[in-house]
Amino acid sequence: MSEPAREISQNASPSQAITSLDLRMMPRDEVVALYHRLEAPPFEEMHGEFAASLLDQGTARGFLLSAFAVNMTGRWLCKAFEPTGPTDGHGYNSFMTPRGVRRGTRMRTHLGPSKLPNDTGDAFHLEYSHFNDLKRGGPAGAYLRTMFDEVRKAGPGLYLGIGRVGFTEKARSDLHPFILEGPVAPFVSPGG
Repeated sequence: MSEPAREISQNASPSQAITSLDLRMMPRDEVVALYHRLEAPPFEEMHGEFAASLLDQGTARGFLLSAFAVNMTGRWLCKAFEPTGPTDGHGYNSFMTPRGVRRGTRMRTHLGPSKLPNDTGDAFHLEYSHFNDLKRGGPAGAYLRTMFDEVRKAGPGLYLGIGRVGFTEKARSDLHPFILEGPVAPFVSPGG
């Protein structure tokens, strides 16, 4: 890692200029440490489609498993959000498929205290259990039901997320960092 990226990861605060390249250059453990120091974005700021990509997952195996999970229905493009109240909303992920862009993998969103161990700060939560299950999506739906993400603001138009997924507590204890940039497009209502 470059010295400027190392310095940013060790000393970063929301007031410093962190770039997506800085986040992409950081090892997973430094990204997670940075996440704990960031603050939740203002809820109303999380409106529209945000370009999404995985960050370092710690190991090659971790990256392959994460890449498989986010790309199993097509190439993962974005997460999108729409507030429906002062602290609640909903959203989706979008994927590029052979038939074009598909919007799915819906979630509910809200602000609240982090659910990560030893972190009491607020985060923007993405909860998938309400819209996904075995009946509605088969084995993939059952797997998505276990997914939970948190997002914090890293800089203007740049957000750092931590995803967790899995059928066991051990699997859900693995942290999967990703970034969101944008918004890059407006939110598209379901069926729209």
